[in-house]
Amino acid sequence: MKLILKEYLSSLKERGDLDKALLPNLLSAMGLQVVKTPMIGTRQDGVDIAAVGRLPDDDQKYLYLLCVKAGDVGRTDWDAGPQSVRPELQEILDVYIGSRIAKEHQSLPIKICLCMGGELKETVEGNWAGFTRKNATNEVHFELWNGDRLAGFMEKSLLARELLDEAARRHFQKALAMVNEPEACYEYTRSLVAIILPQEDMKDKERLLRLRQAYICLHAISAWAVEAKSLDVVYRISELGLLFCWDAMREEPVKTKPTKHQVALTEILDQYVRLYLMMSEIYFEKVLYPHAETLHALTVSVKSREAVDANLAMFDLLGRVTTRAIWTDLFGKALSEANPEFARSLNEQTKKMLDMLVALINNNPTLGSPFKDDHMIEAALVMYLAQQTSSGRRFMPWFHAMAENTSFALLTNASYPTCFRDYNDLLAHPASNEQEYRAEACVGSVLYPYLFVWLQFGAEQGFIEEFSSRLSQKIPDCTHQAWFPDEDTDQKIWRGDTYHGICVTDLSPASGHAEIADALNLAIKECGAIFEMTAMKRGLVPLFLTACRHYRLPIPPALWMPPQSNSDVVQVEPHS
Repeated sequence: MKLILKEYLSSLKERGDLDKALLPNLLSAMGLQVVKTPMIGTRQDGVDIAAVGRLPDDDQKYLYLLCVKAGDVGRTDWDAGPQSVRPELQEILDVYIGSRIAKEHQSLPIKICLCMGGELKETVEGNWAGFTRKNATNEVHFELWNGDRLAGFMEKSLLARELLDEAARRHFQKALAMVNEPEACYEYTRSLVAIILPQEDMKDKERLLRLRQAYICLHAISAWAVEAKSLDVVYRISELGLLFCWDAMREEPVKTKPTKHQVALTEILDQYVRLYLMMSEIYFEKVLYPHAETLHALTVSVKSREAVDANLAMFDLLGRVTTRAIWTDLFGKALSEANPEFARSLNEQTKKMLDMLVALINNNPTLGSPFKDDHMIEAALVMYLAQQTSSGRRFMPWFHAMAENTSFALLTNASYPTCFRDYNDLLAHPASNEQEYRAEACVGSVLYPYLFVWLQFGAEQGFIEEFSSRLSQKIPDCTHQAWFPDEDTDQKIWRGDTYHGICVTDLSPASGHAEIADALNLAIKECGAIFEMTAMKRGLVPLFLTACRHYRLPIPPALWMPPQSNSDVVQVEPHS
């Protein structure tokens, strides 16, 4: 285990991975009180992290001042500029110790620790020894925390056998070994996180420890996968970790004046969100940004002769891009006053993702013809984002194209949307032109009623009637429906249990828009469990939407019903 952790630490190329993601959690797990973490845009005076406490090998309580560097430290890292090791250590001695230590900590002896993910190279060992010998006093001590020592700390404080059982350690090692096999790595990671964060009551201290353990394991697997260029698993496990983290802390009551434990929980959730945002950005930088604006580029990159493979992959990518944009849109609005500069950056990311979505749709025509009925999830996410960002006119042409293509596919017995989920069934679909087969393939639908409701805005009446007529002609026995959360959903959805919720039927387009709208509005009023869910009550709608997409649950009408008047809907522009 220590060798695995040491290799992980040495693979962290970015200093931020150490001083923001790893070390604060590690120090807290070791029993130290972290009193300073890195801040962007402020003077550090050589200290990246400060902590107070007593480690097992200490003879007394110390103030720890950490200077953090990524990878190995060699001659060019020692004294080549103001951000090098020696100037920062000197700054700690000259500035930080003299003017930045809080009054309550001024009486404590000090340990200045040079931390690195790798090793101190032989070429600077003499420089380090000379500097520490010259500047050490009875009150100021120096320690070297290299990758080997940090790995030892991690093994003892986070992943020790008495803290992490054998099954979890085994799943962790298997997940690392299988990073080149995305599905296997994902399943091992899911088993690992489920063991570390069980569905049972925990004391506050144990919950914090387990959340930190899960985070460190996820970060390690993600770093390993990035190194192996296995970016699909990077995205999936960062999203998975976010959902499990929320499940572990969602029942913590919200107080006007939060306790120390609640502040710590919020900080940990923030780290899981940042991990998701960081890993999704790494994924998009490689997969999406270079190719989205090139016609058919992403479709042919699937490297399969089967149209179904390209279709599934493109809708999966569409959902990931949209989910990320929904997150950045939320944070950009929420932080507009507290952190205007960061909010501006998030808003720019949202605009960029909107442009990428338009390019993705326009340059990959397969997105106009969903093969699966549950691709309603991706369509609903896009339209939710469009409503939140007032960009409906950019997506309504695509929306109308989906309605035309899916209903026309029924007439021609082409690849019309099916409720089949098994890959072999999808590969063979449509396996027959018989009505009996079509009735089985379309036994139920959440996509068609969704399309029908939204067609009322911007589509001509003749087109709407033709759409409805095609459905009545070809799938007359299809149960058109919508899904709503129930009282059990908040307990089950975050871990992937899909046996919950309420299904509202009788939403056939043949009934007409007025009847369907009345039925849905009544259901929204009567099925109010969604508004009692912890994530929804705390304004974290993207978290619920992420869970729906991750576990393939339909988006509830409460989040996709169009505005009640045509004046609220932007007029559709020609598709281009």
